[in-house]
Amino acid sequence: MPFKRPLALCVLLGLFAPAAARADTMLVPFLGINFGGNSGRQLSNAIDAGRFDWGFSLAYMGGGILGLEADVARSPDFFGRSDIGGSSVLTATGNLLIGIPIGGQTGIGFRPYALAGLGLIRSSFDALGDARSVDSNEAAWDFGGGAMFFLGTHVGLRGDLRYFRTFRRVDFDLVDILERPRRLDFARASAGFIVRF
Repeated sequence: MPFKRPLALCVLLGLFAPAAARADTMLVPFLGINFGGNSGRQLSNAIDAGRFDWGFSLAYMGGGILGLEADVARSPDFFGRSDIGGSSVLTATGNLLIGIPIGGQTGIGFRPYALAGLGLIRSSFDALGDARSVDSNEAAWDFGGGAMFFLGTHVGLRGDLRYFRTFRRVDFDLVDILERPRRLDFARASAGFIVRF
């Protein structure tokens, strides 16, 4: 049988050849808490004050360690709420991800990651209804990191910590939320559920 050796060689090569790299697309709805900076709260106090936010991330990780992410979050009552009005902050950023897939990209796995990016922070304060509202849209940057824990090929959990900061100063001239115009900055800790495609 002249072709037994080539067949055996092909089988061995197939067994020991590295698996093809696989790209991951992930949708991550999350809940978080804002603290530090202009949020005016330490982490423990922010939880007591209910300074929560919610949002989602859409991430694409290539077959290696690099990826891209779009992250959008809304923080109602960011500066607090009173009888005369409320406040909110919306963040929208695009980030570069660097993450190492430990355990592969299918099944149970772990991926620590770091990120940095650019985007927009929209801050809003409503005093005495819509007649006296102040909105500000500012270019911003963010950086952070976290870890993804995959419970299977298609589902997992994410823990994330990131810092946001505007490039320019924000001036709310109706109220003295920020004692003087300064850059809007804060940190966000969040936990999310991963759906991997």
